[in-house]
Amino acid sequence: MNDKYATYLSFSELCQQTGVAENTVVEIIEQGIVNPVGASPGEWLFSPEMLILTKKAVRLHRDLDVNWPGIALAIELLNEVEQLREQNRYLQRRLNRFVDL
Repeated sequence: MNDKYATYLSFSELCQQTGVAENTVVEIIEQGIVNPVGASPGEWLFSPEMLILTKKAVRLHRDLDVNWPGIALAIELLNEVEQLREQNRYLQRRLNRFVDL
């Protein structure tokens, strides 16, 4: 295995770490919530970020009883909100250079 992928998890390791069945992880992948490296389950590799995202998706599904397409949309919107917040912070810092508050 390449050092680049040293911290990646296999399909079975991801299932074990998240405590969910393989078919649930496949559903998460099919909805585009995570996109593993590799062409098939035997080759799939998941980054640490994908592990966190999978756990978040499973938590949303379990706690809020949201279906997988809804979770995919919710995560996309949460990511967009975070990007907008980061952009806002950046613009605020730039603006503060020109305006006395």
